[in-house]
Amino acid sequence: MLDRGVDRIPVSRPGIFSRFVTALVRLIVPVLALTGTFALVYSLRDVPVPELAILADIDPVFDPSAWMNWGYLVLPLVFFVLNLTSRRYGAALTLTASLIAWLTIAGGIIWLIHAEVIEDFEAVFASYSLAGSFLGAIAFAQLVNILLFDWLRGIPWWKAPFWAALVGGLAFSIVFNTRPAHVWDMALGGRLVVEAGLHLSWALAQLLPTYLLRSAVRPLPGFGGA
Repeated sequence: MLDRGVDRIPVSRPGIFSRFVTALVRLIVPVLALTGTFALVYSLRDVPVPELAILADIDPVFDPSAWMNWGYLVLPLVFFVLNLTSRRYGAALTLTASLIAWLTIAGGIIWLIHAEVIEDFEAVFASYSLAGSFLGAIAFAQLVNILLFDWLRGIPWWKAPFWAALVGGLAFSIVFNTRPAHVWDMALGGRLVVEAGLHLSWALAQLLPTYLLRSAVRPLPGFGGA
């Protein structure tokens, strides 16, 4: 009734191409951050972490010297990147960024092999079975992280990033370490305990930078705060 006699101006919605370009631009930083994180993990894969040998003083079964390295130690950084991306853009775009990051990495490896920069994949990276197990475990863990963050986001703000990082990390640890190639023994149990402690420590530690970045990485309209 109040607007009788007043011509309404139709609101134009962005076209498909405009929305596609916008999504593409938004993907740049998350994809670069994820690929950079995996590049960091790879570059540190042969650097040992002798400081953690003190865990053997608690019980020899907790000694991580045979398998722990700095690459493995910083791997949970992936979940921090995913949490920030999920907070800003939501689950759909974060899943897309994760997929594109993996396609970018795979494309880079294929190009290096085709250009004969890498002669033997297994000699440079890992056996095909181990690489496949890692890819499957980390992809599953990323999916768990993204979906859990989207489900828990809201008040209190720390709930989503903490549980998404912790459960995502535990999911990776369980899936990767219980593959058929591993023997179910006390050593495996000790490794799972150590990795659980690692992911719990990361889940707690990443709350501080998450809190500091909350004002800079704000959710876009349509996404609840986290």
